[in-house]
Amino acid sequence: VGLMGGELKLDSVLGQGTRFHFQLTLPLGAIDAAPDERPAAHGTAAPLLRALVVDDNPTAREVLQRMGHSLGWAVDLAGSGAEALALLATQARSGLSYQAVLVDWQMPELDGWQTTQRIRALGLADGAPLVVMVTAHDREMLAQRSAEEQAMLDGFLVKPVTASMLFDAIVDARRGHDQPHFSGPQAPVAGPSLQRLAGLRLLVVEDNLNNQQVARELLEDEGAQVQIAPDGREAVNAVATADPPFDVVLMDLQMPVMDGFAATRQIRQQLGLHALPIIAMTANAMASDRDACLAAGMNDHVGKPFDLDRLVDLLRRHAGLQTLPAASGRRLSDPARPDPVLPALPPAVDAAARAAGVKLEAALLRMGGKQAVYQRLLQNFIGELDALPAQLSASITAGDAAAAARQMHTLKGLAATLGADALAAAAAQAERQLADAQQSPAAVLSAAGEAIARASKSLAALARAMAPPAAAHASPGVASASSAGDLERGLQALAALLRSADMSATDAIENLQQRHAGPHAARLAALGDAIATLDFEHALQLCDQHLEACSA
Repeated sequence: VGLMGGELKLDSVLGQGTRFHFQLTLPLGAIDAAPDERPAAHGTAAPLLRALVVDDNPTAREVLQRMGHSLGWAVDLAGSGAEALALLATQARSGLSYQAVLVDWQMPELDGWQTTQRIRALGLADGAPLVVMVTAHDREMLAQRSAEEQAMLDGFLVKPVTASMLFDAIVDARRGHDQPHFSGPQAPVAGPSLQRLAGLRLLVVEDNLNNQQVARELLEDEGAQVQIAPDGREAVNAVATADPPFDVVLMDLQMPVMDGFAATRQIRQQLGLHALPIIAMTANAMASDRDACLAAGMNDHVGKPFDLDRLVDLLRRHAGLQTLPAASGRRLSDPARPDPVLPALPPAVDAAARAAGVKLEAALLRMGGKQAVYQRLLQNFIGELDALPAQLSASITAGDAAAAARQMHTLKGLAATLGADALAAAAAQAERQLADAQQSPAAVLSAAGEAIARASKSLAALARAMAPPAAAHASPGVASASSAGDLERGLQALAALLRSADMSATDAIENLQQRHAGPHAARLAALGDAIATLDFEHALQLCDQHLEACSA
């Protein structure tokens, strides 16, 4: 059979099976990279980057080598730490130093950490290469290493690794050699003036209302058209009926009714949509979870909490949009995008965050500096924390440890998104213990309940510190300056947003609360609380009641 200038053949043996094979001549594809980071064309003398892969597993070495070659890199292989050190010394003497070393964690004799330590001690004339650890261990294992050991690394990748992940790790390390790739967002926040996802149609599959809110607000601020599906079954229906079709699907993994794995398999197998990009969203970083994502037919994965700029680049890449490096050195989708610095936190807010053990600045950076989004998420999260112990108790009483584990999984992701790392770690431990069934579920949840109670109190103090001054304390001039007609028009506009379930209602109520105080403060506060908890139906009722009172 002729195919694109090639030929498709098959060899079939009865009772044994059939082998299909073909050969094609294809042009060299463009790589999503900065001009000085694109793979060298055929015939050019110098490779883009000289890299050394260090792994005692020959298959793992060859896989990384092929990925590097696809990116235009010159890649050498070493089967041990000792062999790697010898190659580094030899190459340095010949004037062809490696710019990057990809080293496995677990190896005989010299493991990845010992090898990295000796690389740093070599004192190479051309400077030490970037060192990226590539391992099946998750980031929780990394966190158990000392700060000195972590500081030796420029990057950290969890297997299985894609060429895109490898590329991103090296690019990020080259642009911030003094900052580990895994250390979290430290760069200035991208400004909101340019919409990097303008025109993209996205389906976000997520059962948690808080996660839905954050994803919708952040992605719509970037110009995307966002549709929400609360479980896998509705996601399959949404994909099947979408017109025009979605550009990318963001798929949560652990959901009731139908999980993300089953939903992806149905989209691929039953709907036959093999080219639709599906990106897994997961709070787990285990290699087994990543393997399961790929096996189910997903194209990529993004960890919770996600960094907005990285998520935008990931979405653009899978949607087929070009991604360019910003002049500031960060991988942004538009080099003209402004790059303001996150304002310093007020002392009271900073103190409350520290007392709560919340890494607030990092969390705000992940959200693109959108403090209003963070505050709404924090308020909603506190409400969920108050109700969570009773929900967990109900799950255990019903003998449903799996449901309790899912609740802990959701708690882990939300706490990490807010920067409440201690609570996220406690939830992760409870999730593992419930899944392992080594301990009594009641005992596990008792310990988790103590962590929840501690966090709830301190997070409430942080929310109070971050809250804007109450409308009731506004000066009387504010209330008198705003006419009744202006308030009525604002409420009518808000009601329209609520009827269409438009998340812009959150901005609209904030604007109303700032403009109208005095006798309207209590009603607007109740309306704001309903919108903050995403109870748009109740909010619409309150809005209509307020409109009736205004016209009376």
